[in-house]
Amino acid sequence: MSTLANARDVLRLMARMRRDLTVTDVAERLGLPKSSVSRTLSMMAEYGFLERDRTSRAYRPGELVMEASYHFRVSRGTASLLEEELGRLVADTGYTAYVDVLDGAESLVLHMRIGTAGALQVYTPAGTRAPAYASSMGRAMLARLDDAEVLRLVGTGFGQSTGTAPRTPGELISRLARVRADGWDSSRGEYVPNVAGLSAAVVDADTGQVFGIGIALPASEVRDESTARFGRAVRDAALRVGRRIGDPYWLRHAETETVTGR
Repeated sequence: MSTLANARDVLRLMARMRRDLTVTDVAERLGLPKSSVSRTLSMMAEYGFLERDRTSRAYRPGELVMEASYHFRVSRGTASLLEEELGRLVADTGYTAYVDVLDGAESLVLHMRIGTAGALQVYTPAGTRAPAYASSMGRAMLARLDDAEVLRLVGTGFGQSTGTAPRTPGELISRLARVRADGWDSSRGEYVPNVAGLSAAVVDADTGQVFGIGIALPASEVRDESTARFGRAVRDAALRVGRRIGDPYWLRHAETETVTGR
């Protein structure tokens, strides 16, 4: 593995761990020889990417990384990064793509990009609200909260459940566990009849705000193979943004990909 790739993995690990790292930390978690790790960290410190604490001898982000991070935070918000991904989702799937925000117990549409696949497209304009439990977008965002917070927000009212939507608190919690494991959720004929959705979510580390990204398509066009492919597409969109904003959930996914080579 090249020095540049090692440096990338060190910075990803540091973002996920959210603390200073020693040579031993990096070697154990990345499965690299200590001698190689020591050279990489020393070189990164020499060029300003890291700095070393004189007492603990652990490494932290250096001046160059901090300056770049500040510029990124000022110029690029989470919602704008997700909005940029809408174009890629439409190109990859052909279907209408959305960015939502979790507003209490509701999913609120922020941005919509019309699809290109065929004449029939789902249209849900910005400002549209829906119960979060009753759509893939809402559940993807709820899954980023703990179960106690979810139950506090949603309560026991599931009167608008249709299609594949959960009908009890227990069903919802079970569904969210699968979303956390897979990184995305799907829906079919739920809050909007005859409409299917596939969605994922990210959390803005600075504000704690939860955002969702996904696609909507006619339920009649859903097939098992397309569900899996489109699910991966929305998951990867969230992964790209999550890695850029330091979302711990997606940083863990990124580390898994690095270790397994997927």
